[in-house]
Formats: sequence, C-alpha cells, structure tokens
Amino acid sequence: MIDAKKYITTIIILLGIIMVGVSIINVFLLNLTHLFEVSLNIIMALIVAAIIFSTIITYKVIKDTDINSKLMNINFKIVNSIFPLMIKTASFVGISKDEIRKVYVKLNNKYIYSQKYNLKSEDILILIPHCVQKSSCKLKVTTDIKTCKQCGLCNIGDLVRLKENKNVNIFVATGGTLARKIILENKPKAVIAVACERDLTSGVQDVSKIPVLGVFNKRPNGPCVDTCIDVEEVENAINFFTV
Repeated sequence: MIDAKKYITTIIILLGIIMVGVSIINVFLLNLTHLFEVSLNIIMALIVAAIIFSTIITYKVIKDTDINSKLMNINFKIVNSIFPLMIKTASFVGISKDEIRKVYVKLNNKYIYSQKYNLKSEDILILIPHCVQKSSCKLKVTTDIKTCKQCGLCNIGDLVRLKENKNVNIFVATGGTLARKIILENKPKAVIAVACERDLTSGVQDVSKIPVLGVFNKRPNGPCVDTCIDVEEVENAINFFTV
C-alpha cells in the first residue's frame, strides 16, 4: 500500500527547497553589488580577526609564555599564509626583514619544542652552512666533515666530535639546493639546521613534512664568512629529539 501522506510531504519539502533556492538566486541577481560588498566585509573581518589572534599568540611566544601546542600550530599556519605580505610590509617601512624572520623561526622552534619525538640519534640530520669553515682552510669538508683536521680555528672540529659522541649525521651544505638534496637522500625524521635568518626561514618553509629546528649562526666577521656556531645549542637540540 502506497503511503500518500509521505509522498505528498516529500513533494512539499522538495518544492519548498526549490522555491527557497529560486528566491536566493533572484536576490543574488538583483543585488549582486550589495551581496558582494557584504561577503567581502565578512571575509575581511575574518582575516582581521585571524591576524589579531595570531599577533596575540605570537606576542606570548616571544615572551616565552606557555601556549597550547594546538594554538601554536594554528598560529603558525596563519603566519605562514601572511608571511610574504609581512616581509613586503617590513621592507616598505624600513624594518629589517631579518627581524621578521627571527620571529618566524622562533614560532617554528617553539611549536616543535612543545611536541614529543623520542628519536634515534641516527635519524637526526644536522645541516651546517659552508661559511662556518675557516675561509682560509683548503680542506673540503662538504664531501665529508671528518676531513677536518680539528685545528680549532673554526667550529667544524667541534662538530666532528659532536658527530662521534652523539652518532648523528652532520653535513656541510654550500646552499639551499644541496641542503634539500641531502635531506632527500638521507630521509631523516628530524633536522637541526644552522644558518642565517633568511636561509633558516626558507629551509623551514621548504621542509614541511618533518620537524626542522633552527639555530642561528653568529657572524662576527659579517655575513657568509667565518661564521660561528653555538655547539651547545645544537647539542641541546639533539638531546631534545632523542629524549
């Protein structure tokens, strides 16, 4: 037996949906400019709210306030999306791009430090810029860091000892292309990268599938020549990933 009541009810609901749909289309066609304005305002309000939220979280991170890791993750995604605009704005008003990059790397590191990893030391890859090597040195440490004679004139010798003590993989890279190649070939579960603000920022953005802890190098002789590393900071990063 056919249930006419259910059938009619279904038809009435379907007609109602069609009428509502037609009404919405008619309103949209008649008031296209107004609706566009309202939609744009809503979108802009959401963007502004997201930026305000991000700014508050970022400020707390900078001040080393404890933040929920999920909030930090959301914040980092927001920062990633607006980062190019932030860099252009900073440049336009005369603020050093590196100041923005420092905050970016800190946000990245803070989020990573809020997680738990417990990795094996051999699963960690440490990338060092070539400028750490003494500029007058003739040895080629980019092929094998153990080529270093550990004369003590730069931090390469310290890194050789760290490699031996911690059983981690340490490579000296001459640039971003080689660094990415090293990561692809070794397939680490975590990376500790030592570099300047610009290279660290681009490195973190390029390697999104695995955690990358950034360590700033020191440049007493200017950029890209005879730079220094805080080896203790690198060792602390290794200990964090392996504990």
